[in-house]
Amino acid sequence: MSFEEDEESFEHTLLVVREVSVFKIPPRPTSGGYKCGEWLQSDKIWTGRLRVVSCKERCEIRLEDPNSAELFAACFVPPGQRESSVESVLDSSRY
Repeated sequence: MSFEEDEESFEHTLLVVREVSVFKIPPRPTSGGYKCGEWLQSDKIWTGRLRVVSCKERCEIRLEDPNSAELFAACFVPPGQRESSVESVLDSSRY
């Protein structure tokens, strides 16, 4: 394995959020955006850990089981294009 190949295999954890929830999001009533206040606890489909990981130019958001690190979902975030991968809600700065 060359140094360049080895360097590409290194991942750097940029952020860990110990507990996050994933919800079945209802359809948007308007084109304005989502409101987390409208999400029901009964529509929660998963709870686990969120990790943001980088490897060279690539950045990835991973939802993982906090005990086993089993991957639930992942989303690539192209450089400078967070808005195309992650959409904020209208009624909170936390989501």
